[in-house]
Order: sequence, then C-alpha cells, then structure tokens
Amino acid sequence: MYKTLSIEKMISGGCHVLFDTNQHFVRQGMLRLGAVSSKSTVRKDVKLGPKHCFLFTNHMLITERIGEQLSINKEYGLVALNHCILIEEFSEEDNPDRTHQEVGFRMTLLDSSPDPRTITLVAECPRDKASWTVDISQCIENLQSETSSHSYYGRSSLSNDPRSDPRLFADGASIKYSLRMNSGQTPKVRYASLDKLLERLMDARFLGVEYLNTFLLTYRCFTDGHTVLGYIINTYYDALAKLPDNGVPESPSYLPKNNIFEKHSPPPRHSLTSIGSESVFMAAKYYSEVAMRVFNVIKSWISKYYQDFVSDPSLHQRLMMFLDQVACNESNMTQCGRKAVNIIHRSLALQEASSAAYPIGEIYNHYFNKSGDYSCLSNLAVDCEVMAQQLTILEHWALTEIAPNEFLDKSWVKDKERAPHICSIMQRCDKMSNMVASEVLSGETASTRAKTITRWINVATLCKKYNNFASLLQVVAGLTFSAIQRLKYTWCIVPQEIKSELNALKEVVSVANRFKNMKAEIKRCDPPCVPYVGVYLADLISIEEGVQNLNSNGLINFAKMRMLAHTILEIRLYQQTYYDLKVVPDVVKHILVNCSNALCEDKIFERSYTLEPRNQRSPAIDHGVSCA
Repeated sequence: MYKTLSIEKMISGGCHVLFDTNQHFVRQGMLRLGAVSSKSTVRKDVKLGPKHCFLFTNHMLITERIGEQLSINKEYGLVALNHCILIEEFSEEDNPDRTHQEVGFRMTLLDSSPDPRTITLVAECPRDKASWTVDISQCIENLQSETSSHSYYGRSSLSNDPRSDPRLFADGASIKYSLRMNSGQTPKVRYASLDKLLERLMDARFLGVEYLNTFLLTYRCFTDGHTVLGYIINTYYDALAKLPDNGVPESPSYLPKNNIFEKHSPPPRHSLTSIGSESVFMAAKYYSEVAMRVFNVIKSWISKYYQDFVSDPSLHQRLMMFLDQVACNESNMTQCGRKAVNIIHRSLALQEASSAAYPIGEIYNHYFNKSGDYSCLSNLAVDCEVMAQQLTILEHWALTEIAPNEFLDKSWVKDKERAPHICSIMQRCDKMSNMVASEVLSGETASTRAKTITRWINVATLCKKYNNFASLLQVVAGLTFSAIQRLKYTWCIVPQEIKSELNALKEVVSVANRFKNMKAEIKRCDPPCVPYVGVYLADLISIEEGVQNLNSNGLINFAKMRMLAHTILEIRLYQQTYYDLKVVPDVVKHILVNCSNALCEDKIFERSYTLEPRNQRSPAIDHGVSCA
C-alpha cells in the first residue's frame, strides 16, 4: 500500500482509484505508446512515444512525465482491467506490415463508448513484452474470477466472490493466517504446509498476483521444481477426469512407464449417462477454469523464471511432454485454452532463442580479469558522457545476468558457486574502485591528477543522472580512498565547486542507516535504474538471519517468503527495464582492461606515498598554486 500511495502522490491531480485498499502494486516500467485507434479511425492527435506505465491488480496507468510529476491522459491513461481485452499477438489483418509484432501488444478498452478504443503498447524487447503481458493477463484473470456469478467450488451459502467467505481463511493444523490489517484486505498466509501452499497456488478461489509471484520466486527455499510441476500436472488431470467420457485419446506412445511421468497419464472419466446435464455443465466449467489456471501459472513460470528449466533439463523435458500430451487431447480444450498453450510454446521458443539486451557478454568474458595492454584509448580520451553511458550499460547488463535464485538463502555467502553473478558484481565493484584510484595516481604531476579527479567526479554526476547508483558508488569509493584523500597538494588544485559536488555524491552513497539516502534516491527515480546490489543483499541477510524458514510446528514460514520476494522483486523490476543506449565496444574494452590492470590496495598506497611523501614541505605544483 505504501508503494501505491507514493505513486499516487507523483500524479498531477492525484488518482482516486489508488486509494482502494484492494489495489495492489504489481510492476512499473517504460512502454512506448504506438497507437490509439478505434474500429473506424486511428487517432492522429495523440502524443505517442515513451510512457511511464504502472500496473496494479485492478487498473493500469499510462502516464507522461511533466517536470517532477506524472500526468494521466483522460481518454486512455486509466485502464480498468476488468473492462479490457489483452491482445498479445497481432493478426495479419490488424498488422499487415508486422510492425511491433515481436515487442508490441494491444489493450481494447470496453467502456461505455459505442466505438471501443484500442491502445498499442511497445516494449523494449520480447522478454520485456512477455513480462508485462503475463502480469496483465494474470490480473485480468483474477478480476474475471471475482465477477463470475457461479463457480464449481461454490455453494448456495457463498457469495459471488467465494473468497469473501471467512470460512476459507480459518486457521487449521496445516495453515495459519495473518491478522487482517483492515476491513478491506484479505488475510494472507503466514504459515502453511507444502501441500496447502500448492493447493492455494492452483485454487481459483485464491487467485492473486502477489501470491503467485512470491511462490514462483521462493519455492526453492522449501521444495523443488519437479514437485511443483507434478502438482500442476496432477491438478489438470484431476479436472479432466471430471468431464464426461466422450472419447478419450490414448496416452502418447512415447510416455515412459514406471517413472515420474507415468502418474500424469489422463485418468479415466465418468460416463455421460451417469451424470446429469447440470453436472456436465459444472464439470466443463470447472475444467475450463482449472485449465486456464494451469496454463497461466506455467506461462508465468516460463516468462519470469525460465532459468529453472535451463538448469534442470529433466524439468524442461517433463513440461514439454505434458504440453504435447495436452495438445493430443485438444478436443476438450476451449479456444482460450488452445491460445494459452500456443502462447506457452512461443514463450519457450522466445526464451530459448533470445539473446542479451546488451551485446557485451563476449567482450566482458574476453577482456575482464585478463592482464595486458589491450586498450588503445588514453585515460582522458573518453568523453565523460560516453564513459557514464558505457558504465551504465555494463552495470545493467551485469544486473540482468543475476538469476533470482542467487538471492535466496544467502548463497553469495554460503556457497559462491550458487551465486556466480552476484559474486562477480561484488568483485568487479572493488576492481572498479581500484581502477579510479589507479587512474588518479597514474598522473605524474598534481595538475594531471587534479584533472583526472575532476573528470571522474563529472562521470559520477552523469551516472547519477542515468540512475546508475552502482557506478556512482564505485567512483566515489575510488575517490575517497585514504590513499587518494591524503594527496593534499593535488586536492588543493581541484576547483571548490567540484569538491562540493563530490561531497553531495558522498551523501547519496553513504552507508549510514543501511544506505538510507541511496534507497530514498532509488525509490524516487523512474526505471531504468541500476541499484547497488549490496543495498539489497544487506536487507536479505537481515531477513534470513532474523526469521526462520519453518515454525515450531514444521510449517513453512510464508510470511518470510513474502518479505524475501518483496525485496527480490524490486531488483527484478530494474532487471527487466532496459536502457536505450548504444554500446561502444572500444570504450567497454577500455573500462574492462583498465579495471583488470588496476593496482591492488597495497600498490595504491605505495604509489600515493611515492607521489606525495609524508611531511613533504615544498611540493612541485606546476600551476604555482599555494597550498599553505
């Protein structure tokens, strides 16, 4: 709720829908408005281009920044998700030139207007599109479930929204709930057994983006992928078994026997003559709801955590066999179900074929941690703006390489092989700071060193402009080494306004109160952003050490999982929002080579004392400036 209200304060004139206590924040990022059209015309008076978009459980806001605030267009800026249709794939008739085919999606607004409007939104890359569409479709599915007048689960005593029945949230031996925070909120799971958590994952009465995201992110703390996928598959076949027998296809001949796949063969179904017409209708409705839930969970899993299937080929094989078997039983699937399965197959193909947003992985692997002089650029030859941009691209690429599971169970401390990318970032952070100090100390004269200091302070200021707090911290750390700070005859040449600028940047990256100032700056900025990962690692360690995974009764502490997910999903937000910057390979090589060849801490102090020895009385300052 805090996040929702903070966004509401940013909007010019406010936004009344954000005061709804059932309105929960899901994600934010930049999308490009491609078009606003209706059945008859394409609007020409609409300002297209980048928009700040915010997705909540009930609404989506499409805003434009004007100064310090955001403005919502009255015609299309406030999208009620329960009155819209998401179109993930364009037909050839709607998109004959295949414009935005891979990165665009559409939302048709079904309001009171006789001519519904359709807005086209364009993501930065196919992965970004997949992340947006899977969350939007999940929110829409939840709202549709809430407004459904009947449910297979229901009884006459239940309202149209089964989740409003307090009996569904009663504590039991295998599940405990948190107390209601206020009358508008649904109780959340605090402790539960694995069976109960899996049951709620697939139960349409308990749909929720927050629960789904938390479970898919943190299940590795208390179970494994095969257990989760097995339960999902069993849920599908349990619903299929309730349909009347109208000709069940044989199980595929390639389905292995006597192993983990055998139990997922289609079970026998009821005879059509043994049940009434009303029961047939309810069974069909139940199957349709469960099937869509199964497909949406799988689609979310693939879109957000495809690495699970890459790291475990048997899990990937098991999923593909299930999807192939579902396709063999296509006669029972609804049109939405067939479309969902097709989207899952396309998502799999996209994840397998997609490349990094920034083509620097090969450059990094070739030049980082390699000794030798590969660079043809001098330290002062690179423009400050270009340097800041390339540092930003490099750090954001490194951020996107981190898999979600690396943030769990303090793996970067306990077992560094489980968190290779986090450890690589922390290692390079130290090397980058040493590089900055080494470049300062490479100057033989005080004026040259002062010029290098000024240049790096300008680079740090530009990094802050690009919301690159990782490089900002590295540069400031390099300039505040005691070996650099002691160079008083160098610092007296640095202009006072430049030194004041450095002092302001030091306040931003201060470690006081667990990076309180940096956290505030990060929350105020709009993605894309490169936060310093150490900020979040400190928070995660605090959660891991302060709260146990299991309670005294052996139930999983799902409240802890929510706390972990809240922190990690904030990082995921910045991982999924890319910069529109061009890679300059020569500058990236220059950074990596200089970083690899930087002096170690002992050498930095040795060089510092060589340039300006202790108790030096008559420094040879070539500008003739007195430091008395």
